[in-house]
Amino acid sequence: MALAISAASLAGAVVLRGVLLGFDNATGLSATTFPALIVATLYAGPRWGWATLAAALAIGIWAPLITAVGVSNAAVVAMFTLSAILTIVVSSSLREALLRLDEANAAQAVAQQAVQATERRFRTLADSAPILMWVTRTDGKREFANKTYVDFLGAGYDAALDFDWRKVLHPDDIGRILQEQVAGEASRQLFTLEARFLRHDGEYRWVRSVSQPRWAPDGTFDGFIGVGYDITDAKRAEADLKRINDLLAERIEAALAERDEAEAALQRAQKLEAVGQLTGGVAHDFNNLLTVVIGALDLMQRHPGDAARRERMIEAAMGAARRGERLTQQLLAFSRRQALKPEPLVVDGLLKDAEPLLRRAVGEAVTLIVAPGAPDAVVDVDPSQFEAAIMNLVVNARDATPAGGMIRIETLPVLLEARQVEGLEAGDYLCVGVHDTGAGMDDATIARAFEPFFTTKEQGRGTGLGLSQVYGFARQSGGAATVDSKPGKGASVCLYLPRKTARPAADGQQAARPRPGSGPALRVLLVEDDAQVAELVEAMLAELGHAVSRAEHAEAALVLLNAGHHFDLMLTDLIMPGDKSGVDLAREAVGLRPGLPVILSSGYTGEVLSAAEETPWPLLRKPYGAQQLADTIAGVASPK
Repeated sequence: MALAISAASLAGAVVLRGVLLGFDNATGLSATTFPALIVATLYAGPRWGWATLAAALAIGIWAPLITAVGVSNAAVVAMFTLSAILTIVVSSSLREALLRLDEANAAQAVAQQAVQATERRFRTLADSAPILMWVTRTDGKREFANKTYVDFLGAGYDAALDFDWRKVLHPDDIGRILQEQVAGEASRQLFTLEARFLRHDGEYRWVRSVSQPRWAPDGTFDGFIGVGYDITDAKRAEADLKRINDLLAERIEAALAERDEAEAALQRAQKLEAVGQLTGGVAHDFNNLLTVVIGALDLMQRHPGDAARRERMIEAAMGAARRGERLTQQLLAFSRRQALKPEPLVVDGLLKDAEPLLRRAVGEAVTLIVAPGAPDAVVDVDPSQFEAAIMNLVVNARDATPAGGMIRIETLPVLLEARQVEGLEAGDYLCVGVHDTGAGMDDATIARAFEPFFTTKEQGRGTGLGLSQVYGFARQSGGAATVDSKPGKGASVCLYLPRKTARPAADGQQAARPRPGSGPALRVLLVEDDAQVAELVEAMLAELGHAVSRAEHAEAALVLLNAGHHFDLMLTDLIMPGDKSGVDLAREAVGLRPGLPVILSSGYTGEVLSAAEETPWPLLRKPYGAQQLADTIAGVASPK
């Protein structure tokens, strides 16, 4: 093609020269050759332009030249050649420029096609998306919206771009949304809005919109790109879920109430079962005690003149009665209704005094070691209840320890951290531990060790109240009791009692107690509903030298007080027939007779325990003897 263009160009130049100057001069060098050089260079390329020049020189250099007068042929040829060369160079540059322009136009066309294709794909993608999409300028005006956006409004494309969304916002949401939108756009950061918008069909739909800032290539803010999701179904599901949760909560609450009721019923059944278990053991123990008391009284009645036998029987009956008192105190201590009389106590000294009794309880087959390690530790406990707790622990350890074994009692001052022992706060405590080398207990037994009436002993050998009394005593004393044991490894029961800083007063500093009958004679109002108890207490008061007036209940006592009878002291039971307790009677009596000394008495305080403890009057616990009665009277009364 290049050769043909070059040949045609040169032939055209020859023909043109022949027409103008005659065909005899057609092949000579002439200005008509320059267009041929231009055409060959532009359309065939520079090298074909040079080839055409070479051909023209080769053909025309021998042809006759028409020259001006006085100009040589060589000069004309040189002039022609230079002009031809310049023509080819200029044409070559023009060709290069035209080619580059053509390439640029082609590239621009390709780029334009690519942009159009990209825009078509973006719009197709945007229009296919099931979410609302839009693009805004810096002034907030929208410059693009997808089909879902337009369809939501039910308007044309241009109308959708200019639409004011405030017209379709739910009245309850418009105030909040406008504030959030202004704050979000001002921040030029991603922000989210949720509101109800009125769709073209008249239904309000929940829409969550997310707006992302867009930036120009030079980094300047260029508006926002936003998408909106219809979350109406999710909102309905959320509301349904909330209703389901509320319903579930109600049903759970009802189920928990049923469970609590069932647990309460189970506990009542367990209590009844426990009472049934208690019946055999306690009845057995009390029958043994009553056998001793009744038998002793019967023998004294049959042989009133036998003084030696009478003394032995009286001692046996008193011992049985004291054992019955301890058993009752164990029951009350576990139920936490036993009114304790705490006092500062050095435990090491008490253990030293009790060691002979403990050794007799252990017997010869088992070694007992008492290792006090806290000579200065003082605790605030009821001495008799503490002794009973230690005795119960030692007896339990003796029953679990085979012959040749060992029981060790030790004390140790400890500093406990919070929650180190369940139920105790951080502080200073005295640990009283009873350790044995017996059979030990498994985890299931340990879990029930402090339960009332639970025992691993053979039937008839115990009521299951020993460890229960220990637990109740420890808790009432502000402490705790723990068990550590493994089968075949023995057991350790530890009492943790709060330590005090003050030491108890020495025995020599305590006031000497008066002997029964050594005090002044008083006029005593005795209020007791049990006739036998009233007769016995009246006899003890008479033996102490006091004059006694008896009343069976509170109303009868108030009648005597209102009648003007003079009394130096009132001794009243706590629980009596009628709607008045001993505390109520004492308050009314003191109201009638200001300054009247009062002593409260009961063997079981029950629900009036708290009321009795809050009164200024002492509580004399049943059973009591003449000495205890005399001591209590001496502490509160004086004749008038």
